[in-house]
Amino acid sequence: MRKSVVALSVLAAAVAVPAQAEYLYGFGNVYTDYLTWTNGTQGYGDRLDVSEGRDDHVTIGAEGGAGFTWGEIYGFYEFEKVDRASSERSQAAKFSMHYKIAGNVTAYGQIYDYSENGAGVGMSEQNRVLGLGFVGLAGENYWFKPWVGVHDLTSGKGEASGMNGGMLGWTAGYNFEIAGQPFMVTNWNEVEFARNDAYKVAQNGSTGLNGGVSIWYDITDTVYTGFTYRYFANKLGVDGYGDAAIFRIGMHL
Repeated sequence: MRKSVVALSVLAAAVAVPAQAEYLYGFGNVYTDYLTWTNGTQGYGDRLDVSEGRDDHVTIGAEGGAGFTWGEIYGFYEFEKVDRASSERSQAAKFSMHYKIAGNVTAYGQIYDYSENGAGVGMSEQNRVLGLGFVGLAGENYWFKPWVGVHDLTSGKGEASGMNGGMLGWTAGYNFEIAGQPFMVTNWNEVEFARNDAYKVAQNGSTGLNGGVSIWYDITDTVYTGFTYRYFANKLGVDGYGDAAIFRIGMHL
């Protein structure tokens, strides 16, 4: 996780370079999640039993994002399984950035880092993506921001580390009201493709799917709640499809 913090700090510092850029918007939230697995709790095949650590659990986290005339940034940090023994807990962090290079075409980059307290380096993984994105499909109450890039990986003890094909994905959202009450639907989605041979074995296929669909409701101007349907395929050690439900209560900062 230390190398992730360093990498995220370097990227965050880089966004300060356009000192004259106009600030457009920003947000920050803190939250608590309760995750319950549906599919993907069982072991798959003879190679790996993923049922270890697939109990329901509580996560605490913080996220934030901002938009500027030059592009946008987003990041989160989560401390997972806080309701379990310290040796069973895990940490995840992500930073992503769209930097405009020609109109609404962007240079896109993201870093995602995951580690487990009691598992040592064997269960750590860092994914890095660098490519192109597009931020022009957005209005006052909706957005769809696709991207595609090369995928570099540091995984476990190094067997699958290195170039790992490509990744494409998007973030999307829509704000609406029901009976005057504010709601928002969001989706993040990632598809890994042309994985290297070692990671193909580790994740049960040359392609993988990872994402979530959420609905959010602002209870007050400060307190909000939400539900996420978390889905994945040939990912998280699962051979085939898996999913989970995540219930959140949070606070806007």
